Amino acid sequence: MIALHQEVPLFVPHPCVRNGHLQTIAGRYLRGPRIRLPAVYHEIEVEGGDRLTLLDSIPAEWTPGRPQVLMVHGLGGCARSPYVVRVAARLVRMGIRVVRMNLRGAGSGFGLARGTYHAGRTADLRSVAEWMNRRGEGSPLALIGFSLGANLVLKLASEASDTPLNGLDCVLAANPPIDLARCCRQIQRSENSIYDRNFVRQLRAEIAELHAIFPDLEPITFPKSMTLLDFDDLYTAPRNGFLDAADYYARNSAKDYIPRIEVSGLVVHATDDPFIPVDPFYQIAFPARLALELIPGGGHLGYLSRKPWNGDCRWLDGRLCVWLAARWGQLN
Repeated sequence: MIALHQEVPLFVPHPCVRNGHLQTIAGRYLRGPRIRLPAVYHEIEVEGGDRLTLLDSIPAEWTPGRPQVLMVHGLGGCARSPYVVRVAARLVRMGIRVVRMNLRGAGSGFGLARGTYHAGRTADLRSVAEWMNRRGEGSPLALIGFSLGANLVLKLASEASDTPLNGLDCVLAANPPIDLARCCRQIQRSENSIYDRNFVRQLRAEIAELHAIFPDLEPITFPKSMTLLDFDDLYTAPRNGFLDAADYYARNSAKDYIPRIEVSGLVVHATDDPFIPVDPFYQIAFPARLALELIPGGGHLGYLSRKPWNGDCRWLDGRLCVWLAARWGQLN
């Protein structure tokens, strides 16, 4: 584990949520104060004629050449997910332009795309980043991803080593499922079945609605009882050109891309994340410029701390913003 920056306190979980499961559940359902984050809505066309939707928040003092951030949500989330909005609002207060993208078919983009997002669809992120660069020429760009979105930003940062992405300065990833196959096995464990069922329930409903909107899509019938692995095997993989779930996982897991990342960055992961195992993080040679912080607590995107820091008890939010402030010399 890389030592934390001296300005960052060690994470100590709140006494009411001491384990990974409680951190995960509390982090999701304890919303906190409502955040008003003004943003301009945009749509851009991508491959296949589908459209992506974006929320662009530009501080009054921002001009092209100043830093900008592309934020990417996780599985079942969207650009308005609380964990995305909280961090985005902090960054905007720092004077940073923030674009929150809805992955293909997610959030307000549902019904504007026949296709669906998946853990390796980095071409969509690249399209958004290039759109941002055209509107912010000369601006350094950071990619920030959460959960599935974290896998995506790490994969794109690696691909940028071979196919450069103008302006890409750094990448930040929170709780990335860097070994998708291992994550699927982990989430199938009995103590994690509630997460598996919730993801599958949401995905089934979304696909049923999607096929109702686009009746020419090939009909799909799911078994009554299904795991996330089954869903990827029956739907995600074949719809996106993969042989099966195993092929999809093998070709898109960030663990195989991380060693080739050349830009600076930060990866934060909790050792007690219920469904993203920590072992793969120890088995990867992280580049020297990509810091890995394995936190003994926090669950999956929880990180509710015992004492407030940087404004509140959401330790992860502060950690990401402090890292960027140090990187770009901007402080709250």
